[in-house]
Amino acid sequence: MNGDDDGQTYFDDIEAGTVVSCGSTTVSEDDIVEFAEQFDPLDIHTDPEAAAASQHGGIIASGYHTLSLSVRLLVDEIRSERAVVGGLGIDDVRWHEPVRPGDTLTVENEVLDTRVSESNPETGIVHEAITVTNQDGVTVLSLENRELVERSGPD
Repeated sequence: MNGDDDGQTYFDDIEAGTVVSCGSTTVSEDDIVEFAEQFDPLDIHTDPEAAAASQHGGIIASGYHTLSLSVRLLVDEIRSERAVVGGLGIDDVRWHEPVRPGDTLTVENEVLDTRVSESNPETGIVHEAITVTNQDGVTVLSLENRELVERSGPD
């Protein structure tokens, strides 16, 4: 799938319909609290007693933590090898179920479509669906992403 000898995957090498499993990560309570204390300090993420009294019955991860963990797995598996110019945006971000301490999250990436950029034909736009599930196969996060990727050369 690498377009040139430089090891990069270029836009021209990315095909719609491609599905890639991006691995898994397990979230600890310490991870959840540490992230939340810095970025989303709600009691349901940081205070075990308050979280236990909430409708969640215990600490849950910030949705932004779940999103960040997902991005890390995507970069490790796919994006670090892509000739990424930059992100164009994410749409339809949905947190379906809470992520709890001990959950193992798995990320799957599906290329929905690709098109050459109209404003810069040296690049293309990759539109992807990203789904994150827990160890029970329950979807905890879903979103769509668009990123700008360098083309390998002229047509």
